[in-house]
Amino acid sequence: MKSYLNDDERQKYEGTPPEGAPEQENEPEMPSPKSDLDFEVPEKVSVFEQFRISIVSPKQLIGLSTMKVSRFVRYTLFMGFLMTLMLYIIPVTVTLIHIGGLRDLFENRTPDFKLTNGVLEAKERFTIELGSCDIIVDTSGAIVPEDSYEAHRLTFAIGSRKLQAVISNNGMNYVLVEGAIKDYLPEGFDRQMLISAVPGFYIALVLAGIILMVITLGKYLLASLLYMLIAWGIARNTGLDLNKGNVFRLCFYAQTIGMLLVNINKATGGYLPSLIVSMVGIFITLLYIFKPFRPYARYSTDE
Repeated sequence: MKSYLNDDERQKYEGTPPEGAPEQENEPEMPSPKSDLDFEVPEKVSVFEQFRISIVSPKQLIGLSTMKVSRFVRYTLFMGFLMTLMLYIIPVTVTLIHIGGLRDLFENRTPDFKLTNGVLEAKERFTIELGSCDIIVDTSGAIVPEDSYEAHRLTFAIGSRKLQAVISNNGMNYVLVEGAIKDYLPEGFDRQMLISAVPGFYIALVLAGIILMVITLGKYLLASLLYMLIAWGIARNTGLDLNKGNVFRLCFYAQTIGMLLVNINKATGGYLPSLIVSMVGIFITLLYIFKPFRPYARYSTDE
């Protein structure tokens, strides 16, 4: 709409409006994007709806980030369980079904061994693979050599004198538990006692899954903290009422697709190079972090 300096100029070009006609009002201002609440989500959105939004509707990640912390905690636990399901629960279950259970494995596929005076002796080195978890028994040395560990797997390494629980990731070995075998196994422990301890091994498998879940969640929560250091500067200049906690939660939601890509690739045997998949995941995460803020970025909170 054309603007004029004053009423005289307007009348010169448009004429005088008919008597009784309402005065022409100035062109209304466009609403500020600050008042645009397209990013809002229902107050009681389910975990599955959060999952859907995190994948297909990045503009609503701001809304997710402003929900109650309890709902975010539920989502993190859901994602942790989903990752553990892909990487551990399904592979372990399939393996147990394939071998006919741990009892059959110990009775028919495990060589003889015995713990005497705190030293374990086995006739030969052997490995038990249970999904993304390995049990390695190698009594040729006090501890199992580090080059025995497979990447991205939890390994219970049993040497002649020491037992270790190790997780391998990105070329680094992280020792979760380490101690003398005599502190974990009774004197005279052998294959028959191992067979009788099958229920305890099932409990250990559950605990191993929980450990993997905690480690996986810890890794992505730490990544969210690093992403927040980047996103916080942008969030401050949007005019949106967000704090660091909101931005931190948004960064976790933004990682959903990246988490799926990386862990599905691991679960299927790593057919694609892990570095490339990780880079794609990081790119998508950054895109999903910046996209919700884009409509508001030109508004600054600084006075």
